Amino acid sequence: MAAGEGVAAAARAARAGADATRSMPARAGRSAYVSAGDLAGHPDPGAEAVARLFEGLT
Repeated sequence: MAAGEGVAAAARAARAGADATRSMPARAGRSAYVSAGDLAGHPDPGAEAVARLFEGLT
């Protein structure tokens, strides 16, 4: 089913994007007020939520 593969592809892309935020500095939002050392190794919460949403749809 083409739509199913589209969702699966979106889930893979969202997961890759969320994982990539683990090494990015926070520049906006509430996380910008937290020290970089405290955030190191943690994904952006919004990106993680979107990745989990798409993973749940597959």
